[in-house]
Amino acid sequence: MMRALRHLSVLPLLSVGQALAQPSRGPAATAAVADSGALAIYLIERRVGTEQHDLHREGTGWVLTSALDFVDRGSRVQLTALLRTLADFTPAHFEAKGKTYRFVNVDADVTVANGSARVVNMADTSTVRTPPLFFTTRGYAPLAGRALLIRYWESHGRPPAIANIPGSGDAKIAVAFRGTDTVVIGGRRQVLRRYSVDGVVWGREAVWLDSLKRLAALVTRVHILPLEAVRTDLVDALPQFQASAVRDRMRDLSLLSREVVPVAAGTIALVGARVVDGTGRPTLDDATVTIRDGRIISVGPRTAVAIPTGAKVLDVRGKTIVPGLWDMHAHASQIEWGPAYLAAGVTTSRDMGGELPFLTAFRDTLAAATGLGPRLLLAGLIDGPGPGGFGAVIAATPEEGQALVESYHARGFEQIKLYNSISAPVAGAIIRRAHALGMTVTGHVPTAMGLRAVVDSGMDHVAHMPLRGDESPTEFQQLIQLLVAKHTVIDPTVAWNELLGRAPDVPVATFEPGILGAPPALALNYASVRNTANAGGASASRARGLATLKALHDAGVPIVAGTDGGVPGYSLLRE
Repeated sequence: MMRALRHLSVLPLLSVGQALAQPSRGPAATAAVADSGALAIYLIERRVGTEQHDLHREGTGWVLTSALDFVDRGSRVQLTALLRTLADFTPAHFEAKGKTYRFVNVDADVTVANGSARVVNMADTSTVRTPPLFFTTRGYAPLAGRALLIRYWESHGRPPAIANIPGSGDAKIAVAFRGTDTVVIGGRRQVLRRYSVDGVVWGREAVWLDSLKRLAALVTRVHILPLEAVRTDLVDALPQFQASAVRDRMRDLSLLSREVVPVAAGTIALVGARVVDGTGRPTLDDATVTIRDGRIISVGPRTAVAIPTGAKVLDVRGKTIVPGLWDMHAHASQIEWGPAYLAAGVTTSRDMGGELPFLTAFRDTLAAATGLGPRLLLAGLIDGPGPGGFGAVIAATPEEGQALVESYHARGFEQIKLYNSISAPVAGAIIRRAHALGMTVTGHVPTAMGLRAVVDSGMDHVAHMPLRGDESPTEFQQLIQLLVAKHTVIDPTVAWNELLGRAPDVPVATFEPGILGAPPALALNYASVRNTANAGGASASRARGLATLKALHDAGVPIVAGTDGGVPGYSLLRE
């Protein structure tokens, strides 16, 4: 329990150097030493495995090999990578094979020669001309390769953008020096240089190099979940790395907000749109909506609504105005979700499990209107002990579960999210304490309980599709009636299931056209899904899921839309 509470505490930081130092210049910027060691990997603050790596000279260039190996909720994730570079860290050959997430496959091979690159990516082969500045990555791995990327950036004049091969479209990487942090481990003081890297994964990463330009730590994401890699001798400084990364990201979010110039502010009148108000009343055509300081003050026919004196009038004929959308199953582990959500009309999002320091900072920045994004509601993740557990917040006893509920409540969380490994006594204690504090409980159906038991225990919401479709007709109807009687809310995430369960011969864009405009790193992840075992059953599985969903709806079970990931905004519309 104390270990779990540690991850729910605001930990004191070691001394942190301010971002005053400037990047080194001249020949020293390309200096490097051989490096062999291991990075400890953390997923939602839970240590899950390692990446072993070796960097050594070969001729005038460099060779990096790495082997990633970690376990995510009982599923093993492995990836091997090889990167050969010239003396200035320009890639000559890159290979990566395996997985970076449970469903994100990697099979890439890039060979560079005579101004072109032969690229093999998931069995698709192409030849592209290499631009003047480029690097080779595929997802976040190899983690140790981030140090070589930064050395490449420094040795080539710190350009504003570097092409990413293999990428899609105009995939670009941007690197920036952000300052220095000082950590003290075992009485030894180390000054580390901190960088941001944007474009290897979707969104910004935080990267630290030591004085010998070796990778010290990396705060990134494994698809949509937070992941950290820390050199094994520096693991005690993980909370400091997290805190430093959060500060940088909140500054970045504020800067993003300043870059977006409002079309109008103050008092605004939107004139001529069709309005769907969400109440079930008939659609209102040729309407006027008036807004003052971000709040709607009137809605009605154009002929009946008086436009306030001095209002900015916007002609929105041909448009439809709807209530702000809610994504009720999100994992907003990066600031980029904020602007992306607002652009898609999402004004509220419920996060269903991430790292507390980032989530609370993100929520508070958005609430203070110093960052661009929707209102963020938080569900605090709690799992049980064991090798299949998810995250670092673990409750093995009812007392531990209740203490964690109180800790989340003190930090302003609206809900608790149960996960698979929670035992029945612990789940019951968590639900009772949450209800006593005015919180609700959502999450997965714990493996030890089943749907009937967890709903009878008072679980308010259930994530994903709670009925498997293989129940007997009698049992199926009894479970539906139980959900109706208990007013249990379901967020079925059918669009997520469709995205991950598609047959290999079905292009994502045929049902999710938003993928065509998604950030390249995100699009490549979903394009890599290869459910060959489900090739013949994807359509049948989807049909069963939709039939179950209709049965729930027809019976009166409350259903809300949530994505669990996907393409921001677009996947919510699909849901």
